[in-house]
Amino acid sequence: MLRRCIPRILWITFPVLALFGSTAKGADSSIAQRIQRGESFLVGLFDNSLQLLPEYKGSATYWLFHDNYLAAHLLANSRSDLSERIRSSLAKFGVTNSGKIEIVFDEAKKPLPFRTYVLTNVALVEGKTIRTELVTTNLLAGWEQYADLLLLASVAQVRSAPADARRNFDKASAMWDAEGFNDPASRHGGRFATYKLALYLIAANRLGISPPHRVEVIERLLAMQTPDGGWITDYKEGKPLGLANVETTCLALLALKTLGEGPYGR
Repeated sequence: MLRRCIPRILWITFPVLALFGSTAKGADSSIAQRIQRGESFLVGLFDNSLQLLPEYKGSATYWLFHDNYLAAHLLANSRSDLSERIRSSLAKFGVTNSGKIEIVFDEAKKPLPFRTYVLTNVALVEGKTIRTELVTTNLLAGWEQYADLLLLASVAQVRSAPADARRNFDKASAMWDAEGFNDPASRHGGRFATYKLALYLIAANRLGISPPHRVEVIERLLAMQTPDGGWITDYKEGKPLGLANVETTCLALLALKTLGEGPYGR
């Protein structure tokens, strides 16, 4: 997962054009339908009692950051009512920032240098645990080894240091091994993380480039969407591992929404 701890649908190979349709109209329709399904998945998880989304269906853990922060953003247009209720809950629990995930929406005040993060309990409500990620003051050593952090750094540097942004993107891109981003986290867990596929597309969009592994990454990302609209967290040898959860689904949706944007587009 994107939270910096030990990283917690059958694979079907389709040509991207077959998935999107052979025309721009077909492509837009296919992506729009996938986005709608993904948003419906998030809406279906909404807990009216806590005004938050659990980590995944049936979970008793509710992450303020990253999950609900991301969900508030991704539902802002289609379900502004739920988005506002989530934001109100974040404020109620006194957690309105994390320091890292906000990079994807250009809302991180001091995103770099990366610092270590702690995962902490915020409250226990009716047997449900409210948790969040918080930034510390300690510098994070060795972050350049991880594809996700390289991609986040790239997004953070687009305006202030474009050459460094491209350099970090290229370092992450070099970790691609034809199935996923092979970094220490992937090797430790023996699996590839779906959210890194999404971050790759998001970072490429911010840089305004057509990335070298774009077609393969899109195919793998689309293949990890479940029938109910969510995105599976991990995969190995073409097979999904884990459950569809909020964080992965939100980042996948954000990536899909960038596909028709920017100079490289479709």
